[in-house]
Amino acid sequence: MPAISDGGDWGLLLGISAAEFSVHRFTADSTGLYQARLFARNVLEEWGLSSCVDDAVIVVGELIANAATHALEPETREGATATAWLGLVRRQQAVICAVADPSSCAPQPQRPEPLSESGRGLRIVEAISSSWGYSPPRRSGKMVWARVLAAPDT
Repeated sequence: MPAISDGGDWGLLLGISAAEFSVHRFTADSTGLYQARLFARNVLEEWGLSSCVDDAVIVVGELIANAATHALEPETREGATATAWLGLVRRQQAVICAVADPSSCAPQPQRPEPLSESGRGLRIVEAISSSWGYSPPRRSGKMVWARVLAAPDT
């Protein structure tokens, strides 16, 4: 997989047709995170997968929040806003939700104190998805993904 900054077409690189793949660039601000969740909802509804929309949007919300918190700085030294990518891949009976970010740090599920306000994101992803994981971190970043079961609308 080329570096995020290479601007390559993920669908072509993964051998996935445009009908099965959709990608959205997002920023760490509240508007960027809202737009990423809305993008996921709209794509899944367009694909006729309303049965998994709520679960997938929760998973996407946790993955993008983790990227925003741990990988994206609000602004670079040059004044540009840092971005990450959300990709959705439709597979038989599942949707893969993937977030590519510029951090070379591996995601680590936390064991927060019962009254902590944060630290549960990957535990939520683990509980809702059928599986999750991440690409080996590199200097150019990593990709964290989760597989959400999906039955097509009838």
